[in-house]
Amino acid sequence: MGTVVRWDGDGGVIEVAGLPGECWADASVVEDGPLRAGQVVGVDWAESEEGRPFRAVRVGRPRDDLQATPGG
Repeated sequence: MGTVVRWDGDGGVIEVAGLPGECWADASVVEDGPLRAGQVVGVDWAESEEGRPFRAVRVGRPRDDLQATPGG
């Protein structure tokens, strides 16, 4: 599980508990559409050699009962 920190149309940063750094997620690995900051999502990740230390290989659809954004 992780929390979306920043998101734009191409991808964003997800904070994943237990990871010592940021996890980059490309929009192409997201299931079921775009994300927004504050959403809690399922994340499968791998170490990366491109910029950030970790990258998402799959981001699951957020759970409606765990959303942190007001009015969301």
